[in-house]
Amino acid sequence: MTDRSPCAICGTPSETIPPTFDGIHQICPRCGEFKMSGTVRAMIEGRLDASTQAKLSGWIFDQNRGGMDPPMITSNTLERIKTRPLPTAAERADRLLLEALRGQNRLGDRFTTAEPRFIAATYSQSEVEVDYLFRMLSNRGLVDYTEGWWEVLLDGHNAAHELTHSMKQSDKGFVAMAFDNDLDPAYEHGFREGIENAGYDPVRVDRVEHVNRIDDEIIAQIRAALFVVADFTGHRGGVYFEAGFALGLNMPVIWTCQKDDMERLHFDIRQYNTIDWQTPKDLASRLQHRIEATVGKGPKTVLDS
Repeated sequence: MTDRSPCAICGTPSETIPPTFDGIHQICPRCGEFKMSGTVRAMIEGRLDASTQAKLSGWIFDQNRGGMDPPMITSNTLERIKTRPLPTAAERADRLLLEALRGQNRLGDRFTTAEPRFIAATYSQSEVEVDYLFRMLSNRGLVDYTEGWWEVLLDGHNAAHELTHSMKQSDKGFVAMAFDNDLDPAYEHGFREGIENAGYDPVRVDRVEHVNRIDDEIIAQIRAALFVVADFTGHRGGVYFEAGFALGLNMPVIWTCQKDDMERLHFDIRQYNTIDWQTPKDLASRLQHRIEATVGKGPKTVLDS
């Protein structure tokens, strides 16, 4: 049983699902689907400034687009999002172009700026900012406006293709995990096989030849990867840091933990859809499918003959 009520973040009339926790669970036409703790709801009610609203809305939108389970906004999540900088105007215009093409079935399909998804996709505060970004695209010859409708031009399709290609050009998946001899079989026959079977090269920093400080090398390798696999078995502080760093870069993070260790997961991590693996074989199969569902098959995928 659901009802309609204002979104706790942007105020848009939204579907509200009866929660099974102390908080609220909503599906907003602008932000997307999210959960929010009762503490955060009380903190922000009537006090959310436009910039933080845009950051929260955009973050939820990205989590939904990345195939994540509905994200839970806790007080820690809220503080982390508030301190993140907004994307640049150029980055927001690129995001708008890609979102405008999403779901189009034919060349020349037309649309209006009134769709709420455009506000969240571009981390905008209002339709006024979305209109401005569309004009930026128009000045670059990527979109055109005629009689109340927008359409993406040929140069826009070409630009979107280049953007998508550049976003997916990395063929590496970074593995953040405890360096424990007991977990070597899980890496060799679980993480490594799962990532390779999805078409990517696995990277674990202790197996990379380098002359840098280890923390500098970790950051460099994460930046060079397409996604991060964070395994919390053993609950090493470094894994939490590396996963958080990747989230700050807006990179897809795939969460895993050995099933017997799941109950020790930190509260902030439990909001994510975590692969609770039991054996390396189980891990390899589930990880491969999660990677393919999140970022698609990689360039090194072996096709069936």
